[in-house]
Amino acid sequence: MAIEVRPVGVEAFDDIHPLLLNFPTRKMSKEDWRWMLFTYPWSDSPHRGYAIYAEGKAVGFLGTIFSARPLAGRMERVCSLSSWIVVKEHRHASLSLVTPILKLRDCTILNPTPSPVAYEIFHKLGFQPLESERLIVPPLPGLAEATRALEGSIARSREVLESELTGDERAIYRDLSSSPVAQHVLLRRGGRKCYVVATPIHHRGIPFAEIQYIGDRDFFWENRILAHAALVRSTRAVGLWVDRRFATGNRIPLALRWRAPRLYRPTRKEITPEMIDGLYSEMMGLRW
Repeated sequence: MAIEVRPVGVEAFDDIHPLLLNFPTRKMSKEDWRWMLFTYPWSDSPHRGYAIYAEGKAVGFLGTIFSARPLAGRMERVCSLSSWIVVKEHRHASLSLVTPILKLRDCTILNPTPSPVAYEIFHKLGFQPLESERLIVPPLPGLAEATRALEGSIARSREVLESELTGDERAIYRDLSSSPVAQHVLLRRGGRKCYVVATPIHHRGIPFAEIQYIGDRDFFWENRILAHAALVRSTRAVGLWVDRRFATGNRIPLALRWRAPRLYRPTRKEITPEMIDGLYSEMMGLRW
């Protein structure tokens, strides 16, 4: 049976959606999938991924979420991959979806949630480790942390965020404020501020908040109890999940560790893992 691999845009969503129902993400509605992979508002690229068609029917898909981010001193085109799936009868053609991705030489490519099989494939194709584990941080403050939290404040309203965020962070908020899952928080204490973006995640039925972006990492870890307090209201989180690279140089007491292998292929060696966050990716729409 002849197959065709072609780029797909917003108009192809109804072709692709039946494939997406094979993922074990039962909390995702049809509109959630549409927003996450096809109608997110920030990209000017007409492409939303690549699909395999056989006899006019979509039998495989790999999502490409494009954005432009300031990395290592200049604006960088970034492609975050998502939702690689091929029906069993056509698995032999799976790599045909990867081939056009590998040709994006002017683009830093992220693979934030690869399956074990996908990790091995992309690693052999030259992708580098972006992350290896998350920290699971409980809301158990020391005395000094509790005191600092009492001295701080939290802002979540659109009005405050629009007025107090500036530059790239204001652009982030405007791009991502329509996300169906992202939680936006501004932490304040002692004349300093830290913008945080988090998303809810459940593990064995227990709610956590996964930190996707931290504007001032030193401030965040000094005042993490403020973040706990802000996010428990919206996510009921019993703890925070934070990629370990976001905690570089900080000692996090009582944190547990959980495997979280992620990959990337930077265009330049100057783009290090610590520069890469979870924004402008499937994390902004994924319910799990």
